[in-house]
Amino acid sequence: MGKSIFQFEIVEMQWERVYLSIGVRSNYNKKVQFRLETVQKPDIKREAFLIEYDKKENGIYWFLWNIPAMKGREFLGNGCWQIVAETEDGEEICSVSGEVAHRFDELSRIFRYGKEQYAYTMSFRAGLEDEERFIFYIQSYFMRRNDDWKARRYVQEASGFSDKIKKIFTCISIQGMKTVYGCLSHILPKDGRHVLFMSETKEHLWGNLKAIDERLHERKLDEKFHLQYSFRKATEFHISPSSVLSWIKLIFRLARQDYIFVDDYAPIFNFIHLHKKTKLIQVWHAGVGFKSVGYSRFGKDGSPFPQESCHRKYDYVLVSSEQLIKVYAEVFGIEEEAFLPVGMPRLDGFLDENKICEFRENFFQEYPELQNKKLILFAPTFRGTGQETAYYDESWLDLERLYRFCDEDYVFLIKMHPFIKEKVSIPREFEKRVKDFSFYPNINDLYYVTDLLITDYSSNYFEYSLLRKPVLFYTPDREIYELSRGVHRSVRESAPGKVCDSFEELMLALETEDFEVEKLHQFVEENFKNYDGHASDRVIDIILLKQ
Repeated sequence: MGKSIFQFEIVEMQWERVYLSIGVRSNYNKKVQFRLETVQKPDIKREAFLIEYDKKENGIYWFLWNIPAMKGREFLGNGCWQIVAETEDGEEICSVSGEVAHRFDELSRIFRYGKEQYAYTMSFRAGLEDEERFIFYIQSYFMRRNDDWKARRYVQEASGFSDKIKKIFTCISIQGMKTVYGCLSHILPKDGRHVLFMSETKEHLWGNLKAIDERLHERKLDEKFHLQYSFRKATEFHISPSSVLSWIKLIFRLARQDYIFVDDYAPIFNFIHLHKKTKLIQVWHAGVGFKSVGYSRFGKDGSPFPQESCHRKYDYVLVSSEQLIKVYAEVFGIEEEAFLPVGMPRLDGFLDENKICEFRENFFQEYPELQNKKLILFAPTFRGTGQETAYYDESWLDLERLYRFCDEDYVFLIKMHPFIKEKVSIPREFEKRVKDFSFYPNINDLYYVTDLLITDYSSNYFEYSLLRKPVLFYTPDREIYELSRGVHRSVRESAPGKVCDSFEELMLALETEDFEVEKLHQFVEENFKNYDGHASDRVIDIILLKQ
């Protein structure tokens, strides 16, 4: 490797969840490109690929790495890596400042996954090249837990005899499905006209999927495209003799499609590799909240596996604005180019005055007792790692205090997350002013009659903010939630409304009407400045009509 008189030195490193920011200082002013390459070792295959720097400021090249998407849609593999600067005057391995090298222990990361049976580790070290320079090395390895470490045997994911039998049955079933799909997808022709709307979390058409489907029919494109539908609840991959028929039907349906639209996590794509002509489009049901999902919480309980995840399979992902591309590139662990900032289809017509008036009239006909009341909608997200463990601690709510506050002016509507199955325990004497609306199918419709939304880490405030009505954030477990579950950004610093960490703070905000609405107006300007109510048309034109 050629010797360069110019020094490329790492002077800054910091983490933001799975994003690693690295600053390389240099006084070199000509053209330069960087590559990441493995250090030659007998048991490691040599790899090298170019890496782009995000920007250059004051002589510092800034790299922003999305760790789950370092190499296309993959993590760095096992090995020791170094950064090489390729200049017109030669090549130079990047060194690291002593100040940064002293922080290597705190900068190292262990990302646990698979019920903590596995871990992806990324650590750093400095190698002394001469008396003045430390060469910078990255060490990345996938590891498995070894309880019986003296015997050098690794514990597999399945533990216990019955679990191993289930694992074998599941593996055989998966292999069978992959084989059937592979054969059928190549036999059945792809003519660009078959479209599937699919949900593995809902048993009906809703949200963004419904908006796109309705617009296709309005434009009479259902005559051009053959539309099919698949809706069921299967957020975890459990296969049994009773569910085999359901999985087989789904495999047959998938094999025929040219386009598949999904709205949430779909476990079947964890192991099915779609035909190269079939496009998988994620329309995602949420805007942006605070809680971490997908790869943004990699290493935490319930995080996805590094490789076989349905999030890696998307050809396109819809987001509501360009500001959210970085957020969801982290969530899904895929490149930013796969994202289409077309807006949210389900918000098409959201601000239509006729639609709002019609809904309000029908709603108050159905619930006349709520007429002329100010409605407070309490809609928190769930706690727990997923659908099977979802809950909300009702002790955080003093229903008697809320009942007294409501008096004759307000009604407090509670809408728990759909994952929470238990009904809210509301004493009969409070039911006139405190009501459980968890059964209501579409929370977006409720926004039209809501005067104040109270939420926590959920994304539901995102679309509600378009109505420019106040939001309160009630977060009694904020510190614990941020550290254990993980959040994209600080709730207190980023919430478009007042944040209340205790019930007393919440009640004080309600009693004084202290909602900090100026934050909400700023949020709307930043996130909806290009809102025009035509997101569905853009999806159809770009993806299906290729315009």
